Amino acid sequence: MATVLLQNAAFSGSLAAFTSGRLQNDPDPTDYASTVAAANAFATQFLTANAALAVPMTDADNASIGALVETICFGVLEGRAYSSTTAAFYAVTASAAAALAKQASASLVV
Repeated sequence: MATVLLQNAAFSGSLAAFTSGRLQNDPDPTDYASTVAAANAFATQFLTANAALAVPMTDADNASIGALVETICFGVLEGRAYSSTTAAFYAVTASAAAALAKQASASLVV
């Protein structure tokens, strides 16, 4: 089951949410390591939640699946001040995002 699009979308959406509304003006990339690690943890948990679905989503489901997942991950996380780098911390939120994405994916135009 190919999940590269799903992984990248969950990472991108969570990273956008974790930085949304916060001043980002530090020019040192290493100062963002913990934020990137938190986004990776969420993306990892999203894939775990997706795999637990009765019929998991795959990259091949729809050409727009990545955009859908990215938007949903942003939506469920935006405004939350999460910074945990432990994937299991995001179990509930990632499961909700996966469930919403799975339900919404049926409405994507093929």
